[in-house]
Amino acid sequence: MTGAFVRLRRTLLLAGIAFLITVGALFHFYVYPRTTVLPLEQTRVQRLVSPSATYLDTATFRLHRNVPVQNTVAVYGDPRAGDDRTAVWVEFSSLDTRDGERVDYHERRTAFDRRTGLAVECCGEYVDDDPGVRQTGLAFRLPAGAEPRSYTVFDPVLRREAPMRFEREETVEGVPTYRYTYSAGPVKTADLPGPVPGTTVGMPGEERVAVARYTEITRTIWVEPESGLTVRTQERRRDTLRTPDQVERQVAFDADLMTSAAEVRAFADEAARFRRWILLTREWIPLACGLLAALLTVVLAVVFRIATRPRRSPAAQHQQQVPGHDLANAG
Repeated sequence: MTGAFVRLRRTLLLAGIAFLITVGALFHFYVYPRTTVLPLEQTRVQRLVSPSATYLDTATFRLHRNVPVQNTVAVYGDPRAGDDRTAVWVEFSSLDTRDGERVDYHERRTAFDRRTGLAVECCGEYVDDDPGVRQTGLAFRLPAGAEPRSYTVFDPVLRREAPMRFEREETVEGVPTYRYTYSAGPVKTADLPGPVPGTTVGMPGEERVAVARYTEITRTIWVEPESGLTVRTQERRRDTLRTPDQVERQVAFDADLMTSAAEVRAFADEAARFRRWILLTREWIPLACGLLAALLTVVLAVVFRIATRPRRSPAAQHQQQVPGHDLANAG
């Protein structure tokens, strides 16, 4: 093996080791962090359904029971309003009966930190028609790398943050998830436009009374922790009408809503793909590059050892091969 050939092999091995270390570090420290930031662009629609809800038609004050309802929540990103650190999303939430009658509607615009998911004040945020609502806590979803601990989350219906606690790990459609729950309310969410007839709220002795809507929500979400994506949502919501003396006079809405089975499967598939990509960029590719670099380092050590091993001269080799008495006779 000539010296030039040895040097060439050594150079190629060193280049290969440096390349693998660079690629592994690039995926772990550059690609992975940029994969996990919340995006500027966003189009996501979730439907929570209940086959049997109770709601009050506030136009006629007729109470409807066992009515199928659906809460459609659509979230869209406003990429022009965001930047490297902040994203702005707009959410529309419409609660309707199967016949298309609207029971409730909410809209909000929220800015949040793209890495933590926490709401920030900027960019013309509002809740419904009120730009003065201060949005705090998690804005829309947990960040990538969700932890088994408590978080605070903003509820747009109640217009306040609520403590959300970690409950346990569960598997949903084959995807490992963290289950979180929060309960909040009852909270005053709206005043009815004007006094209503007392008979409509169980007060026949009163000609007209002022009432306000109070809402109580218990929401449970199942989150794939690596991606932070929610794969299932379950919500218990109860609205009542109260008079100024804080007495409940009439149920306005009562339902258990849940993500449909078809959407749970779709969200679980999305989260599983995201999870694989995160693990690939954060662990698997850097690990594979590290193992290959270690293997090439061993090969380089072998090549270097062979190249630097002392070589015997041809005369010494011939002398070792000739028996001693033959050398004496030759003398």
